[in-house]
Amino acid sequence: MTTHVRKRPARERLLAAADELMFVDGVVLTPVDVILRRARASAATLYSNFGNKDGLIAAALERRLADWTQAWDAAIAAADSPTGRLFAIFPALRSYQRERLEERWCAFSGTAAAMDRPPEAVAEMLEAEDELLHARLRAFAEEVAGEERAQDLADQVAVAYLGTLTGMLRGDQETAIARGELVARTLVASVVGEGSPDLLGSEE
Repeated sequence: MTTHVRKRPARERLLAAADELMFVDGVVLTPVDVILRRARASAATLYSNFGNKDGLIAAALERRLADWTQAWDAAIAAADSPTGRLFAIFPALRSYQRERLEERWCAFSGTAAAMDRPPEAVAEMLEAEDELLHARLRAFAEEVAGEERAQDLADQVAVAYLGTLTGMLRGDQETAIARGELVARTLVASVVGEGSPDLLGSEE
């Protein structure tokens, strides 16, 4: 195990340690020396690769965002209708939680909660995640209901998704995701009206 860890590049070891520690124990509460011990790296290595702890947080978030985007892309590709693409965020979250996550909370929500005024590099990653969420939902919502009602639909799904993340923190994750998806479908059905027959049916 130790040999395997040391064979990985120092940058990757630091990112993995940040992922395992900061997004579980909190980005503010996790000391740099704890991260260095987990990564088996020196302070000089951290600073040469990331500049400081904030740079490491930003890089870890960037890696998380790429990983999450990949999971969401796969769920979108598997969807076979505009409605399926709109709700694809929930099977994506289910897959991401089962196969990739090692903690109950969202790294981006946790970082935003811990940092009232995040440094520029961290703020940029938080904004990138927020933009991805809202831009994609807006585009998919327009496919379902047209431009006029797209923003309302996107907002409904976003609220249900963000509520799901909180539910995952406070209870069973599979249950929280299932309930969040049902809430999203119900809210969207109330906006669309008659709509398509798959609005209230899970596509898992």
